[in-house]
Amino acid sequence: MLTVEEALEAILGRTRVLPEERVPLLAARNRILAEEVFADSDVPPFDNSAVDGYAVRAADTRGAGPERPVVLVVKEEILAGAPPKVAIGPGTAARIMTGAPLPSGADAIVMVEDTQPGENGAVRIREEARAGQHVRRAGEDMPQGTRALRPGSPIRPAEIALLATLGRAHIRTYRQARVAVISTGDEVIEIEEGAPPPPGKIRNSNRYALAALVEEAGAVVHAATHIPDDPEATEAVLRECARAGVDAIVTAGGVSVGDRDYVKPALEKLGTLALWRVAMRPGKPLAFGSIAHTLFFGLPGNPVSAMVTFELFVRPALGKMMGREAAHLARPRVVATVLEAVPHTPGRREYVRAVTRVQEGRFVTRPTGEQGSGILRSMALANSLLIIPTESPGLAAGESAQVLLLEAPGA
Repeated sequence: MLTVEEALEAILGRTRVLPEERVPLLAARNRILAEEVFADSDVPPFDNSAVDGYAVRAADTRGAGPERPVVLVVKEEILAGAPPKVAIGPGTAARIMTGAPLPSGADAIVMVEDTQPGENGAVRIREEARAGQHVRRAGEDMPQGTRALRPGSPIRPAEIALLATLGRAHIRTYRQARVAVISTGDEVIEIEEGAPPPPGKIRNSNRYALAALVEEAGAVVHAATHIPDDPEATEAVLRECARAGVDAIVTAGGVSVGDRDYVKPALEKLGTLALWRVAMRPGKPLAFGSIAHTLFFGLPGNPVSAMVTFELFVRPALGKMMGREAAHLARPRVVATVLEAVPHTPGRREYVRAVTRVQEGRFVTRPTGEQGSGILRSMALANSLLIIPTESPGLAAGESAQVLLLEAPGA
């Protein structure tokens, strides 16, 4: 059997990066940037006020305090979006709003809370200002010509805001992967609210779990379907998905050695099987290959095994397709202290569902409970996967181990 690293290397070696496309700004969220972006002007484009207050010359406020206010003549009121009309000279000030341009001659802002109204429209300054106080300088965020973003950057809401600031209504990104999700099994039925499954049947969780994982990874679910344990039906659905031009097919079940496991034989008939079985728990019966230009991932049928193998193999492959940098294809890993003993039978690397948190400045982790591959609740409780090395006899309380974070750990 292949190691996890050998399997992942083989998968990524067969994964191609998808073409670029130009999309509207909001459609770029959760995609990967495919071009360099430079500031077309200073950001901000002009000196402006960071607060509501009064634009002044700092030298005019020297010695000002609550008991000895300095009185300045107010020349105008400057609103955000309106250019100043007069310059600030000795003994004068301008009422100014947050974001409004700094008038010529002024070099500081005094917050309105540190002033009092004076007679005849004057203002009483109750704080000595220093030059530059509460002033946002032109270009302090980015001077014109600054490289703001580089190819390979994930486009989060912060990047959306930055691109909007730079006037980019459209942007080049890598295309989202289109994925077909297929669950299998005669025992599996569709969910029907309020109706318990008939004897011998189970509700379909894999189709929903894998579709959710595909979307969370930033890809698009082209189709999500279920097929019975039937060789002709299996071949027909796989052939139809490949003809539809999807970038990847992800199946759950039917890849082991049972008499009614038809997915792996169908892949071998229609395409190429590149690898099968990985030395890991849960998730040994993993099949990977391709049908024409469509990548194929045959995941185990047990719900936890399907989700764990998706995290380790499918997510990185989808990330590479969509332009993610190699260092960011997988979830982050940390080293954590194990809070309780975790048994392990040597022979395969084990991924234990766990809860990892920060305690007194360090990561600590403990299993979520029973670790059977059909115990879905253990996955729902987990925010991480505790990694036990292949030949380890188990982990003792207090030992350190690597942890794959599925989400940010809490305190």
